[in-house]
Amino acid sequence: MLASHGRRTLSAHRGVLGRLPLTRSFWNVSLPVLGGPGGAHITKYHIVRPGKDGVTYDDFLLALPERDHLASFTKEVPLFIRYLKVVTDQESRPEAFTAFLERAKSGLVVESDVFISTEELLALMWKNGYSEQERNAVQFTVPADYKFHYPELSVMFDITEEDTYKFCMRTRMEKSHIGELDWAKVKPQGMLRNHWLIFGTGLFIFKSFPFFNYYFGVKVFGTSMWCWTMWSLMNRMIAKVCRRNEYMAAQKTAQDVMDGEDAIVESMRRFANDAKCVDYLKTFREDSESKIGQYRKALVMKMKDDLSERATKQLQSIVSFEASMGSAMQELVVREAASSFREKFPGNKAMQEKAFTAAVAALAGAPVAAGSDPVSAHFTEAFQSLQGVDLTAAKGNATGTLAERVAFAQQAKEAEFRQTFMVTPAEAEEVRNLASKAKSGQDYDFSKLPAEAMQRLEALYTSINSKVGYSLPESLGTKPISATSDDTANSYIEKVNAQLESARQHLRDARLKTFVQAF
Repeated sequence: MLASHGRRTLSAHRGVLGRLPLTRSFWNVSLPVLGGPGGAHITKYHIVRPGKDGVTYDDFLLALPERDHLASFTKEVPLFIRYLKVVTDQESRPEAFTAFLERAKSGLVVESDVFISTEELLALMWKNGYSEQERNAVQFTVPADYKFHYPELSVMFDITEEDTYKFCMRTRMEKSHIGELDWAKVKPQGMLRNHWLIFGTGLFIFKSFPFFNYYFGVKVFGTSMWCWTMWSLMNRMIAKVCRRNEYMAAQKTAQDVMDGEDAIVESMRRFANDAKCVDYLKTFREDSESKIGQYRKALVMKMKDDLSERATKQLQSIVSFEASMGSAMQELVVREAASSFREKFPGNKAMQEKAFTAAVAALAGAPVAAGSDPVSAHFTEAFQSLQGVDLTAAKGNATGTLAERVAFAQQAKEAEFRQTFMVTPAEAEEVRNLASKAKSGQDYDFSKLPAEAMQRLEALYTSINSKVGYSLPESLGTKPISATSDDTANSYIEKVNAQLESARQHLRDARLKTFVQAF
């Protein structure tokens, strides 16, 4: 009774499984999820696995595949490499880490189903007496669904790869693992041979049967066998091409959908703050007035700082110039006194005799009086000649007396000082001439000036203000707004740019008007 009930249950399950989409349908719309790369692959054991191109599935315990029959893939192992670095450093095996790193640098090529899981590895470590700390290091480093393939186990526990491969395969066989096999290595061979062996055997058997004549054997049976052979060949190629095209189309559609979603999100981000516009407009007037007031205050403070900085630098330059002029004057007095002595000594017999007498007395060890030394007497006399002399009123002469030479040098320095730090009469006269050309009634219209005259006036403005240490902003610091693709916006931008240009010209006219009125 139980046996009959079991048979009925098994037959019912077979009936359900027999209706699963085990074969490709050519007469309706097929979805990529039904089969092929990216879809589902139903094994001969009615177990669903991911569909992959060139890969089939079988039970390792029943198939007993060879090593070259297994499907391989490239595995990225950055997490395992970091863990392996710690293990090899503690065990003093740096050469093992270096060799594995070189092997896995471009990806570790392994057989996809020759592995043990994290739970299986932790159980094995517990059985083999590893400490809790070592097991925790594995458990807390790698995720629970991580797969340790045999090259990783080999370098991790310092065991040969052949032994780890055999152990992983035995573990998978004990679990009746449905693994990936390379279809090119395990697919049945000799299809054409088998077909024509069937044809030859059938023809040999049926040739002696009644009504199985030449027409049936060659025309009917032979043509049927040929059609069967061609269908088998073309079915593989067409099915592979169709699955590939379906998968690529599905991937392209998914990518297009994702790109569209990204574009929608990006567009929504551009308008994310549009709802806040009304709130911003409610306080726009108050915010603008407060910011304009702050801007004006900051602008005035910056102008004040610039003016103070420019004046301070100019005063420092004047002090430096006066200090250098004083030191140069002292050096000039000594140099000119020495120069006058060199010019006077060759033609003065009295000075030559005094010098000879002083030299002889010095050689004899006798003291030399101050008046007997012509050099000291000449320098004393020269320095005394400067006392009570007004160098500013004295007539300068480059080849005259010491006082005249010093007066000449001082007057040259004063002229340089006036040229550097003071407005010269020529510059003032040139400014007045340019201002007269721009005179328009009681006001000035600088737009009447030619381009060359305007450039010269701007140059005079810059140089004179630099001399006196004065600073004013020459522009608003703004730039024209670039045009857009919107005509309505462009008209508004043109108005704003025109107002900016008008403000710039107004500031320039006010600045130049104040400048020329000073002369």
